[in-house]
Amino acid sequence: MSCVYAFGSNGRGQLGLTHEKDTDTPQLSLPGGDGTVKKIACGGNHSVILMNNGTLVGCGDNRRGELYGGRAVQQVRGWTPIEVPASVVDVACGWDTTVIVDADGHVWQQGGGCYGFEQRQLPLLPINERLAVYGCFENFVVVHGPRVYGWGSNTKCQLQRPKCRSIAEPTLVCDIGPAAVDYVAMGKDFMAVVDKSGRIAHASGRLPAGFHLEQQDAPHGLVAKIACGPSIHVWDRDHNAVKSFGRGTHSQLFPQESLDVRIANLATGSEHGILITASQEEKPHYYLVYCWGWGEHGNCGPQKGSQPGLQLVGRYSSKPRVFGGCATTWIVLQHP
Repeated sequence: MSCVYAFGSNGRGQLGLTHEKDTDTPQLSLPGGDGTVKKIACGGNHSVILMNNGTLVGCGDNRRGELYGGRAVQQVRGWTPIEVPASVVDVACGWDTTVIVDADGHVWQQGGGCYGFEQRQLPLLPINERLAVYGCFENFVVVHGPRVYGWGSNTKCQLQRPKCRSIAEPTLVCDIGPAAVDYVAMGKDFMAVVDKSGRIAHASGRLPAGFHLEQQDAPHGLVAKIACGPSIHVWDRDHNAVKSFGRGTHSQLFPQESLDVRIANLATGSEHGILITASQEEKPHYYLVYCWGWGEHGNCGPQKGSQPGLQLVGRYSSKPRVFGGCATTWIVLQHP
Protein backbone atom coordinates (compact mmCIF):
# COMPACT_ATOMS: atom_id res chain seq x y z
CA MET A 1 0.00 0.00 0.00
CA SER A 2 1.06 3.59 -0.62
CA CYS A 3 1.06 6.56 1.72
CA VAL A 4 1.20 10.02 0.14
CA TYR A 5 2.70 13.06 1.87
CA ALA A 6 2.38 16.56 0.43
CA PHE A 7 3.39 20.14 1.17
CA GLY A 8 3.44 23.53 -0.52
CA SER A 9 0.70 25.57 -2.18
CA ASN A 10 -2.81 24.64 -1.03
CA GLY A 11 -5.06 27.62 -1.74
CA ARG A 12 -7.64 25.50 -3.59
CA GLY A 13 -7.19 22.34 -1.52
CA GLN A 14 -4.88 20.74 -4.09
CA LEU A 15 -2.86 18.92 -1.42
CA GLY A 16 -5.84 16.82 -0.39
CA LEU A 17 -5.66 17.93 3.24
CA THR A 18 -8.52 18.92 5.55
CA HIS A 19 -7.74 22.63 5.16
CA GLU A 20 -6.70 25.14 2.46
CA LYS A 21 -3.59 26.62 4.04
CA ASP A 22 -0.10 26.32 2.58
CA THR A 23 2.12 23.94 4.53
CA ASP A 24 5.93 23.75 4.65
CA THR A 25 6.43 20.25 6.07
CA PRO A 26 5.26 16.91 4.64
CA GLN A 27 1.68 16.19 5.71
CA LEU A 28 -0.14 12.87 5.34
CA SER A 29 -2.42 13.49 2.39
CA LEU A 30 -3.54 10.01 1.33
CA PRO A 31 -3.31 7.30 4.01
CA GLY A 32 -2.28 3.85 2.93
CA GLY A 33 -5.14 1.69 1.72
CA ASP A 34 -5.34 -1.36 -0.47
CA GLY A 35 -4.12 0.43 -3.58
CA THR A 36 -0.68 1.38 -4.86
CA VAL A 37 0.04 4.82 -6.27
CA LYS A 38 1.27 4.66 -9.87
CA LYS A 39 1.57 8.38 -10.64
CA ILE A 40 0.74 11.85 -9.31
CA ALA A 41 -0.09 14.58 -11.83
CA CYS A 42 -0.57 18.24 -10.92
CA GLY A 43 -2.16 21.22 -12.61
CA GLY A 44 -2.12 24.84 -11.55
CA ASN A 45 -4.48 24.25 -8.63
CA HIS A 46 -5.66 20.65 -8.96
CA SER A 47 -4.05 17.26 -8.36
CA VAL A 48 -4.76 13.73 -9.61
CA ILE A 49 -3.50 10.37 -8.38
CA LEU A 50 -3.52 7.31 -10.64
CA MET A 51 -3.68 3.99 -8.82
CA ASN A 52 -2.27 0.72 -10.14
CA ASN A 53 -5.78 -0.67 -10.54
CA GLY A 54 -6.62 1.98 -13.14
CA THR A 55 -8.71 4.26 -10.95
CA LEU A 56 -8.26 8.01 -10.42
CA VAL A 57 -8.79 10.26 -7.43
CA GLY A 58 -8.49 14.03 -7.52
CA CYS A 59 -8.80 17.18 -5.44
CA GLY A 60 -8.54 20.93 -5.77
CA ASP A 61 -9.85 23.46 -8.25
CA ASN A 62 -12.78 22.61 -10.51
CA ARG A 63 -13.79 26.05 -11.77
CA ARG A 64 -12.81 25.02 -15.31
CA GLY A 65 -13.97 21.42 -15.09
CA GLU A 66 -10.54 20.05 -14.25
CA LEU A 67 -11.85 17.16 -12.15
CA TYR A 68 -15.60 16.94 -12.28
CA GLY A 69 -18.18 17.26 -15.02
CA GLY A 70 -20.55 19.66 -13.31
CA ARG A 71 -20.41 23.44 -13.38
CA ALA A 72 -21.95 23.68 -9.92
CA VAL A 73 -18.89 22.09 -8.28
CA GLN A 74 -16.24 24.82 -8.02
CA GLN A 75 -13.85 22.87 -5.80
CA VAL A 76 -13.27 19.22 -4.92
CA ARG A 77 -12.37 18.95 -1.24
CA GLY A 78 -10.37 15.90 -0.26
CA TRP A 79 -9.46 12.97 -2.47
CA THR A 80 -12.53 12.05 -4.50
CA PRO A 81 -12.94 9.35 -7.17
CA ILE A 82 -12.98 10.76 -10.71
CA GLU A 83 -15.46 9.25 -13.13
CA VAL A 84 -13.56 7.99 -16.18
CA PRO A 85 -14.72 6.36 -19.43
CA ALA A 86 -12.59 3.23 -18.89
CA SER A 87 -9.71 1.87 -16.84
CA VAL A 88 -6.83 4.38 -16.91
CA VAL A 89 -3.21 3.54 -17.76
CA ASP A 90 -1.75 7.06 -17.69
CA VAL A 91 -2.67 10.63 -16.73
CA ALA A 92 -1.24 14.13 -17.11
CA CYS A 93 -2.37 17.61 -16.12
CA GLY A 94 -2.12 21.02 -17.71
CA TRP A 95 -2.80 24.30 -15.94
CA ASP A 96 -6.57 23.73 -15.83
CA THR A 97 -7.00 20.44 -17.70
CA THR A 98 -6.68 16.69 -17.14
CA VAL A 99 -5.84 14.14 -19.86
CA ILE A 100 -6.04 10.36 -19.52
CA VAL A 101 -5.13 7.35 -21.65
CA ASP A 102 -7.44 4.38 -21.14
CA ALA A 103 -6.69 0.68 -21.43
CA ASP A 104 -8.18 0.60 -24.94
CA GLY A 105 -5.70 3.22 -26.20
CA HIS A 106 -8.15 6.12 -26.26
CA VAL A 107 -7.13 9.61 -25.14
CA TRP A 108 -9.61 11.75 -23.20
CA GLN A 109 -9.44 15.34 -21.97
CA GLN A 110 -11.52 17.46 -19.62
CA GLY A 111 -11.15 20.94 -18.15
CA GLY A 112 -10.23 24.23 -19.76
CA GLY A 113 -13.91 25.10 -19.68
CA CYS A 114 -15.06 21.67 -20.95
CA TYR A 115 -17.04 19.79 -18.31
CA GLY A 116 -16.72 16.04 -18.78
CA PHE A 117 -14.23 13.96 -20.74
CA GLU A 118 -14.02 14.47 -24.50
CA GLN A 119 -12.05 12.13 -26.75
CA ARG A 120 -8.95 13.38 -28.55
CA GLN A 121 -8.60 11.86 -32.01
CA LEU A 122 -5.24 10.23 -32.68
CA PRO A 123 -4.16 8.69 -35.99
CA LEU A 124 -5.01 5.00 -36.29
CA LEU A 125 -2.32 3.27 -34.24
CA PRO A 126 -1.48 -0.38 -33.60
CA ILE A 127 -2.57 -1.41 -30.12
CA ASN A 128 0.47 -3.58 -29.39
CA GLU A 129 2.54 -0.63 -28.14
CA ARG A 130 1.91 1.36 -24.99
CA LEU A 131 0.56 4.89 -25.00
CA ALA A 132 1.84 7.40 -22.47
CA VAL A 133 0.77 11.00 -21.90
CA TYR A 134 2.74 14.00 -20.62
CA GLY A 135 1.57 17.54 -19.97
CA CYS A 136 2.72 20.97 -18.84
CA PHE A 137 0.72 24.19 -18.62
CA GLU A 138 -0.85 24.52 -22.10
CA ASN A 139 0.64 21.47 -23.85
CA PHE A 140 0.10 17.72 -23.97
CA VAL A 141 1.87 14.96 -25.87
CA VAL A 142 1.11 11.28 -26.34
CA VAL A 143 3.91 8.79 -26.99
CA HIS A 144 3.46 5.73 -29.19
CA GLY A 145 6.67 3.79 -29.88
CA PRO A 146 9.10 6.19 -31.60
CA ARG A 147 6.43 8.79 -32.34
CA VAL A 148 5.25 11.78 -30.31
CA TYR A 149 1.92 13.48 -30.99
CA GLY A 150 1.09 16.82 -29.40
CA TRP A 151 -1.55 19.50 -29.09
CA GLY A 152 -2.12 22.79 -27.32
CA SER A 153 -0.10 26.00 -27.48
CA ASN A 154 2.34 26.42 -30.38
CA THR A 155 3.36 30.05 -29.86
CA LYS A 156 7.03 29.04 -29.42
CA CYS A 157 7.04 26.28 -32.09
CA GLN A 158 7.06 23.63 -29.37
CA LEU A 159 4.87 21.37 -31.54
CA GLN A 160 5.70 22.30 -35.13
CA ARG A 161 6.84 25.07 -37.45
CA PRO A 162 5.69 27.64 -38.35
CA LYS A 163 4.37 28.88 -35.05
CA CYS A 164 0.68 29.44 -34.48
CA ARG A 165 -1.50 30.19 -31.48
CA SER A 166 -2.61 26.62 -30.84
CA ILE A 167 -3.17 23.17 -32.35
CA ALA A 168 -6.50 21.64 -31.39
CA GLU A 169 -5.98 17.94 -32.13
CA PRO A 170 -2.97 15.64 -31.73
CA THR A 171 -0.46 16.12 -34.54
CA LEU A 172 2.89 14.45 -35.15
CA VAL A 173 5.69 16.32 -33.35
CA CYS A 174 8.54 13.93 -34.13
CA ASP A 175 9.45 10.37 -35.07
CA ILE A 176 12.82 9.43 -33.61
CA GLY A 177 13.24 6.42 -35.87
CA PRO A 178 14.25 2.94 -34.71
CA ALA A 179 14.67 3.90 -31.06
CA ALA A 180 11.63 3.92 -28.79
CA VAL A 181 10.73 6.97 -26.75
CA ASP A 182 11.31 6.48 -23.03
CA TYR A 183 9.55 9.66 -21.94
CA VAL A 184 8.99 13.30 -22.84
CA ALA A 185 10.27 15.91 -20.41
CA MET A 186 8.16 19.04 -20.71
CA GLY A 187 8.70 22.62 -19.64
CA LYS A 188 6.91 25.88 -20.20
CA ASP A 189 6.92 26.42 -23.98
CA PHE A 190 9.39 23.59 -24.73
CA MET A 191 9.90 19.85 -24.59
CA ALA A 192 12.68 17.27 -24.84
CA VAL A 193 12.20 13.68 -26.01
CA VAL A 194 14.40 11.08 -24.31
CA ASP A 195 14.89 7.64 -25.89
CA LYS A 196 15.45 4.30 -24.17
CA SER A 197 19.23 4.75 -24.15
CA GLY A 198 18.95 8.01 -22.21
CA ARG A 199 19.76 10.15 -25.25
CA ILE A 200 17.88 13.42 -25.79
CA ALA A 201 16.62 12.65 -29.29
CA HIS A 202 14.52 15.76 -29.94
CA ALA A 203 14.02 19.18 -28.40
CA SER A 204 11.73 21.97 -29.55
CA GLY A 205 10.21 25.24 -28.45
CA ARG A 206 11.80 28.08 -26.52
CA LEU A 207 14.65 26.16 -24.95
CA PRO A 208 16.36 27.58 -21.84
CA ALA A 209 19.46 29.71 -22.24
CA GLY A 210 22.62 27.67 -22.67
CA PHE A 211 20.90 24.43 -23.71
CA HIS A 212 21.85 23.16 -27.16
CA LEU A 213 20.67 19.76 -28.34
CA GLU A 214 23.81 19.09 -30.38
CA GLN A 215 25.89 19.38 -27.20
CA GLN A 216 23.84 16.78 -25.33
CA ASP A 217 24.99 13.73 -27.30
CA ALA A 218 26.60 12.33 -24.18
CA PRO A 219 27.40 8.77 -23.05
CA HIS A 220 24.77 6.30 -21.97
CA GLY A 221 23.34 7.17 -18.57
CA LEU A 222 22.07 10.68 -19.20
CA VAL A 223 18.59 11.33 -17.96
CA ALA A 224 16.90 14.66 -18.61
CA LYS A 225 14.58 16.07 -16.00
CA ILE A 226 12.65 19.11 -17.14
CA ALA A 227 11.04 21.57 -14.76
CA CYS A 228 7.53 22.71 -15.66
CA GLY A 229 8.96 26.20 -15.84
CA PRO A 230 12.06 27.74 -17.39
CA SER A 231 14.76 25.15 -16.56
CA ILE A 232 16.27 21.91 -17.84
CA HIS A 233 18.18 19.62 -15.48
CA VAL A 234 20.32 16.88 -17.05
CA TRP A 235 21.27 14.13 -14.62
CA ASP A 236 24.28 11.98 -15.51
CA ARG A 237 23.85 8.96 -13.26
CA ASP A 238 27.25 7.46 -14.10
CA HIS A 239 29.09 10.56 -12.90
CA ASN A 240 26.62 11.63 -10.20
CA ALA A 241 26.30 15.00 -11.90
CA VAL A 242 23.42 17.37 -12.59
CA LYS A 243 23.76 20.24 -15.06
CA SER A 244 21.07 22.91 -15.13
CA PHE A 245 20.17 25.31 -17.91
CA GLY A 246 17.90 28.32 -17.75
CA ARG A 247 16.85 30.98 -15.31
CA GLY A 248 18.24 30.96 -11.78
CA THR A 249 16.70 34.13 -10.38
CA HIS A 250 15.12 32.14 -7.54
CA SER A 251 17.84 29.48 -7.10
CA GLN A 252 16.07 27.12 -9.53
CA LEU A 253 19.37 25.85 -10.96
CA PHE A 254 20.85 22.82 -9.24
CA PRO A 255 23.36 23.77 -6.51
CA GLN A 256 26.61 22.25 -7.76
CA GLU A 257 28.24 22.29 -4.33
CA SER A 258 25.77 19.59 -3.27
CA LEU A 259 27.32 16.85 -5.38
CA ASP A 260 29.15 15.15 -2.50
CA VAL A 261 25.94 13.14 -1.99
CA ARG A 262 24.95 10.13 -4.08
CA ILE A 263 21.82 10.91 -6.10
CA ALA A 264 19.16 8.19 -6.14
CA ASN A 265 16.47 10.07 -8.06
CA LEU A 266 15.43 13.51 -9.20
CA ALA A 267 12.13 15.26 -9.95
CA THR A 268 11.06 18.81 -10.66
CA GLY A 269 8.11 21.09 -10.05
CA SER A 270 7.17 24.44 -11.52
CA GLU A 271 10.11 26.41 -10.08
CA HIS A 272 11.77 23.91 -7.74
CA GLY A 273 13.53 20.56 -7.70
CA ILE A 274 13.32 17.47 -5.49
CA LEU A 275 16.27 15.17 -4.87
CA ILE A 276 16.58 11.75 -3.24
CA THR A 277 19.93 10.63 -1.88
CA ALA A 278 20.86 7.19 -0.56
CA SER A 279 23.21 6.50 2.32
CA GLN A 280 26.38 4.68 1.28
CA GLU A 281 27.91 3.75 4.60
CA GLU A 282 25.34 3.50 7.37
CA LYS A 283 23.32 0.34 7.88
CA PRO A 284 20.43 0.02 7.77
CA HIS A 285 20.34 2.18 4.67
CA TYR A 286 18.23 5.31 4.67
CA TYR A 287 17.09 7.88 2.13
CA LEU A 288 17.04 11.66 2.40
CA VAL A 289 14.73 13.95 0.45
CA TYR A 290 15.92 17.48 -0.35
CA CYS A 291 14.38 20.40 -2.21
CA TRP A 292 15.94 23.40 -3.92
CA GLY A 293 14.66 26.43 -5.81
CA TRP A 294 11.76 28.81 -5.28
CA GLY A 295 9.83 27.77 -2.18
CA GLU A 296 7.48 30.72 -1.74
CA HIS A 297 4.58 28.46 -0.71
CA GLY A 298 6.61 26.18 1.57
CA ASN A 299 7.19 23.63 -1.19
CA CYS A 300 10.93 23.57 -0.36
CA GLY A 301 10.48 23.42 3.40
CA PRO A 302 10.18 25.96 6.24
CA GLN A 303 12.71 28.40 4.74
CA LYS A 304 10.36 30.11 2.29
CA GLY A 305 11.49 32.13 -0.69
CA SER A 306 14.66 31.59 -2.68
CA GLN A 307 17.13 29.57 -0.63
CA PRO A 308 20.51 28.59 -2.08
CA GLY A 309 21.59 25.00 -1.59
CA LEU A 310 19.61 21.89 -0.73
CA GLN A 311 16.92 21.99 1.96
CA LEU A 312 16.38 18.71 3.86
CA VAL A 313 12.66 17.88 4.06
CA GLY A 314 12.57 14.20 5.07
CA ARG A 315 14.47 11.04 6.06
CA TYR A 316 13.04 7.58 5.34
CA SER A 317 14.04 3.97 5.87
CA SER A 318 12.45 2.83 2.60
CA LYS A 319 13.07 4.38 -0.81
CA PRO A 320 10.47 7.06 -1.53
CA ARG A 321 9.15 8.25 -4.85
CA VAL A 322 8.83 11.99 -5.42
CA PHE A 323 6.70 14.16 -7.69
CA GLY A 324 6.65 17.92 -8.25
CA GLY A 325 3.71 20.19 -9.06
CA CYS A 326 3.01 23.90 -9.25
CA ALA A 327 4.70 24.93 -5.98
CA THR A 328 3.81 21.54 -4.49
CA THR A 329 6.00 18.61 -3.43
CA TRP A 330 4.84 15.00 -3.10
CA ILE A 331 6.49 12.04 -1.37
CA VAL A 332 5.13 8.51 -1.80
CA LEU A 333 6.14 5.72 0.58
CA GLN A 334 5.37 2.08 -0.03
CA HIS A 335 4.48 -0.11 2.94
CA PRO A 336 3.93 -3.88 3.04
